[in-house]
Amino acid sequence: MRRFTKKVILGVLLAVIWAAQASALVIGTFNIEYFNVSGKKAYSQEDCSYLARLIKESDVDLLALQEIEGDATMRFFVTKFLPGWAYSGNDTGGRQDLYFLWRKDRVRILDGPVVYGANGSFRFEGKSYRLHDRPPMVGVFLDIEGDRRFHMVNVHLKSQSTRGKDDQDRAKRYNDFKRGAQIDGINGIVGSLKGPVFILGDYNVDDPKGTNFPLLSLPKGSYSYDDRKSRLDYIGYSGIERSDSWRIIEVETSIPARSTKRSQSPDHDMVLLDLNWDGSPSSTKDVYDVEKKEQIVYVTATGKKYHSKGCSYLKGKGEPMSLDKAKSLGYSPCSRCNPPR
Repeated sequence: MRRFTKKVILGVLLAVIWAAQASALVIGTFNIEYFNVSGKKAYSQEDCSYLARLIKESDVDLLALQEIEGDATMRFFVTKFLPGWAYSGNDTGGRQDLYFLWRKDRVRILDGPVVYGANGSFRFEGKSYRLHDRPPMVGVFLDIEGDRRFHMVNVHLKSQSTRGKDDQDRAKRYNDFKRGAQIDGINGIVGSLKGPVFILGDYNVDDPKGTNFPLLSLPKGSYSYDDRKSRLDYIGYSGIERSDSWRIIEVETSIPARSTKRSQSPDHDMVLLDLNWDGSPSSTKDVYDVEKKEQIVYVTATGKKYHSKGCSYLKGKGEPMSLDKAKSLGYSPCSRCNPPR
């Protein structure tokens, strides 16, 4: 009788968990760093397989991608490594195109994607300049399970780099001014859209200013761009109230075979939002609580280091533990995956 009762209770718990997760949607942003499958610094098939596994294991349903080298790269990647997924984007012939990538059983595209501001300009110190090197892209999507329609705005703002510029001060002013002008343009786009809108991407600066919408990011002390210990990747929202059940998720994406001690490749991590339309708790994944900022790391029974999820040293193993507890037990951060401290 006791064994039967345990089975019944377990079945009920699994049903409750499934029901809660069924209404959840996970969206996110991922700059893959000049993602291409041919030519200079191409991602090998092993690299592509590694990234595809990370994407699938993250349980993400819809991603805004940056720095993609066109349709040919996405066609190869999705056809060979992500069956059951779909993609659409803006193939400009360059190396930094924007794309959307989604699970076809969870998400359907209803309209777009549409590119905004491709011919836009702005004035800086008396001269006119092109506004967007990577113009924002908007798609309308349907969460199939939740039957909810929403907009996704994919953005990649001006970088902070002043490399090769003789007048460094002017170059910095130009970068900051251009990024501000781009944010003004994105504010206009978001203001024209109805219903839930999510504005995801590489904002290329810590703590962006000037948005007319709230921004979610990793908590301070954690970094989506580990090489420079920066938080460059954000998820904004408009037309929807934030729920206490929303969770921010970081997925470490550096590929060991492509990375060195000094630099990771890809150099950005995935930043995801576990979104619940009904406000019920849903995720058991490696998460940051948006309010509590409790962070989860991973440890092994014999090791003395704590790791980010997906670290190659874990070899698919590892037990989740809060960062505070890991530190209190004497674990120190892994030098390879560079987990938060």
